[in-house]
Amino acid sequence: MAEMDSRHYELQDRIDKLETQKSTLLRELDDIEEQYGKTDKLYKKYLPLIVDSVADSDSMFSDVCKELSLALKKGASLGKLEYIFNQLKDVLLKEEVEAVHGKKGWLPSFVKKSSSSLIEDFKNGYHDIVNSLKSTMGKEYNKRLDLITDKLNQCSTSNDINEIRNVLFALLQTYISDTAQDREKITAFVQEIVKGIFDIETSLAASYKHTGDIIKLNNGFESALTLELDGLKESSNVAQELEDLKRKIAERLAAIDNALKDKRAKDQAIKNGAKQTIEAFKKGFVKLKKELTEATEQSKELEEKMYQDQLTGAYNRRAYDKRAVEEMDRFQRYGNVFSLLLIDADHFKNINDKYGHAVGDKCLKEIIRRTMTLLRKVDMLARYGGEEFTIIMPETDKQAAKQAAEKIRKNIEKIEFVYKEKKVKVTVSIGVAEISKDDKKFESLFERADIAVYQAKSNGRNQVVAN
Repeated sequence: MAEMDSRHYELQDRIDKLETQKSTLLRELDDIEEQYGKTDKLYKKYLPLIVDSVADSDSMFSDVCKELSLALKKGASLGKLEYIFNQLKDVLLKEEVEAVHGKKGWLPSFVKKSSSSLIEDFKNGYHDIVNSLKSTMGKEYNKRLDLITDKLNQCSTSNDINEIRNVLFALLQTYISDTAQDREKITAFVQEIVKGIFDIETSLAASYKHTGDIIKLNNGFESALTLELDGLKESSNVAQELEDLKRKIAERLAAIDNALKDKRAKDQAIKNGAKQTIEAFKKGFVKLKKELTEATEQSKELEEKMYQDQLTGAYNRRAYDKRAVEEMDRFQRYGNVFSLLLIDADHFKNINDKYGHAVGDKCLKEIIRRTMTLLRKVDMLARYGGEEFTIIMPETDKQAAKQAAEKIRKNIEKIEFVYKEKKVKVTVSIGVAEISKDDKKFESLFERADIAVYQAKSNGRNQVVAN
């Protein structure tokens, strides 16, 4: 029974772990849905403004607008957007003043883009979105995303763009629905496991009942045997003749023999019932153990898939968000300092456009491979989205993080591919930020790293900036 209790507690512990994993899945699915909603609002709010106002000139205003458009398409943080908007305001004021004083500014020559140019901007933006979704969704969605890519390549009117937008939103809804179905399967499985536990406990209770019946029967037989022996002793004391004594002893022995036969029959019946119960328990336990083992393996595979970027093999955005919460909790409770590195591949869109997405994917994989060789086991490298990567470095201040970032930058700078006899060089811009006591949320740290990346790119790319 002690062994059964131990196994029971072990099974209950596994059930608790499955419940925890289920809760984590539910929470992450809610976060995904919320993130999609925020992204949708961001595009609807800002993209029309950018498309209607960006000029086809070589002015500083146009350059900043392009940076803003790119940041919006990539879903940049609010801190980075605010930083770029401030730059946009400064450029507007500067170029307006130049125009007033007779110099050539952007206002006199401001011309809206042609409709074909606007459509190309839309197409490029949606290509970036599709590529980002490929890194997030499973391989089973690749065919549908490829169809959307084909539609993008063929579209030529605003109506085509609207149709593609609707198809993309429908796919996102399908993805959310499919993920919800997986969540329901896990819930149903957990319920089935709990039912199995209850069945086993019922069997155990029945086994205990059999034991109680045996004890009760033994007590009854002991009482009957004692009564007959007392009667035999009394008979020997009061018997007048030998024949009378023999008769009385024979009667008592016959009663004892009958009691023994009755006890044996009842013992055998209880034994048979207990044996059947134990056999049923063993079969149920083996089946439940097998199901739990399979479920544990499936849970591990699901967890690995949930937290791994399908293209590069690095951790994905979900894993990054989870680790960010954990590090923030440790900092707030114990004051453990940590730093964040934000890595952005330079001119990555040009690589995709010029050499194709296959070469672009190869570059991303090589960036991951070369970066991993320079990290500690406690560091976490994740693909944040598109060509952006993050590294969370526990127990590391800004100075040490900047030194690590510089080593990473130099190592990536050595990447060189040959494509049709042309050399493809890869460089990155890296932003570094250290957690501060003024940071109430992790997003504040990320925004500083994001702004540092933007400054690195503005200063000429292929460099490290720490904020």
